[in-house]
Amino acid sequence: MGNKQTKLDPGGSKGIDSRSGWIVAAAGFVLVLILYGAYYSFGVFLKPMLDDLGWSTAMTTGATSLYLVVHGALAIVMGHLSDKYGPRWVVTIGTLLIALGYILISQVSAPWHLYMCFGVLVGIGMGAAYVPPLATVTKWFVVRRGLVLGIVAAGVGMGQVILPPLLKYLIDVFDWRDVFVILGVITCVFGVPAALMLRNPPDGSLNANVENSGESQGDWPVGKAIRTSSFWLLMGVFVALVFGTNIVMTHMVAHIEYNGFDPVPAALTLTLIGVSGIFGRIISGGGADIFGNRAMVAICLSLQVLVFGALIWIDQLWSFYLIGVIYGLGYGGILPLVIKMSSEFFGTTSAGAIFGILLFGASIGGAIGVPLAGHIYDVTEDYALAFLIAMVVIVVAFIINLVLKPPRGTDSNVGK
Repeated sequence: MGNKQTKLDPGGSKGIDSRSGWIVAAAGFVLVLILYGAYYSFGVFLKPMLDDLGWSTAMTTGATSLYLVVHGALAIVMGHLSDKYGPRWVVTIGTLLIALGYILISQVSAPWHLYMCFGVLVGIGMGAAYVPPLATVTKWFVVRRGLVLGIVAAGVGMGQVILPPLLKYLIDVFDWRDVFVILGVITCVFGVPAALMLRNPPDGSLNANVENSGESQGDWPVGKAIRTSSFWLLMGVFVALVFGTNIVMTHMVAHIEYNGFDPVPAALTLTLIGVSGIFGRIISGGGADIFGNRAMVAICLSLQVLVFGALIWIDQLWSFYLIGVIYGLGYGGILPLVIKMSSEFFGTTSAGAIFGILLFGASIGGAIGVPLAGHIYDVTEDYALAFLIAMVVIVVAFIINLVLKPPRGTDSNVGK
């Protein structure tokens, strides 16, 4: 036991796979819970805003499309800055920008105000909400990297479960403008202390642990990494995932309502997706440490193919609930694996910037999927074709995963 601790933790309580690493992981969990829980709560504000301001749905939700593009682009910038200067102040500043954006939304009176506050300001801040925290966690863990990334990423699902119903209750009690101020305060009070707890491990401890653990991957510079086929194949899997996920998260409730069910039970499907997504992230992350990344990705993608195929023909509420649980396991399970595979393919020195580029590509996929599904419904008055297209896209990702291998110069066991 003593030798194993020395092997994994040459820095004692401050080294890799150590107590200090778990503190950083806990901070990352709190951050993604608060920041992504707040983002996924935007939908509960939509109807009160439309009723008060008289804007069209398309005009209002256009701010979300702008957000996706800005968020993806700034993830590259924030990831690079985190790699270069450390995550603490990068994520702290990002969190403050998000809080400021939500507070300023309480004062909007024209559409461009919302586009600037949510699309630009929150979008910039959210560039630091996922990439830097998870990239930092990869530097603290080697042996249990998949499990820990799964736990941290599970904060996204936990945020989906906690914040939307809480804010919906507050909107029923207070004015929606006041609740945006409350959301900004919540973001600040919980997010900033967690951001200040983020830090990289002691110099040299990661390299020592990589050598001792048998992982001999080098640290690839960004320019070299993005010229490999492994990078673009991994990007393809991620784009397919976000393409399908945004279709489900945006249109699932409407699809269920069009099948004759009331909004409240229809919306419960998203809660079930969030809850099962928590378990999906943890199970897949831990499973990847045992069975390999590619096997777990294949399982998660298979679940998504099943879901999109079923959505074409199911029409019972219980079946939508079951599909929601299955989809949460599938989509949630892949999220931590993408950053795990990225760090194992290309090392951790430029992990933030590399994963930021992957996230930007995936965000574009999501930005395409949402309006495409909406257009298909407007033309056909049915989502069947949209679900079929999403299923085909996920099948392509499944095939990509079968041929996805580490780039040359990386240990051949990584990514299996």
